[in-house]
Amino acid sequence: MPDKPEYTITFDAESSLGLEHCPDCDSDNTVTYHYNEGFTELECMNCGYMSDAEEIASLTRYDGSLLESDKSIKLPMPVKKIKA
Repeated sequence: MPDKPEYTITFDAESSLGLEHCPDCDSDNTVTYHYNEGFTELECMNCGYMSDAEEIASLTRYDGSLLESDKSIKLPMPVKKIKA
């Protein structure tokens, strides 16, 4: 039986050089990517600035490790019955 195919999502962008200045170093040696989905990204060739760096960092902030159950923690029991 063949391996399952890997599925990927591709966003196609049109790029333009030097239309915007870098907010960090004010260089015009930049690439602006314009996506049909309605967003843009800016990359600076001089200092390495990337406008999407904060969003990428937020995706990788967790290490993905599994948490183990701690049976010693007692959960509070409700005092009165709850009606649904």
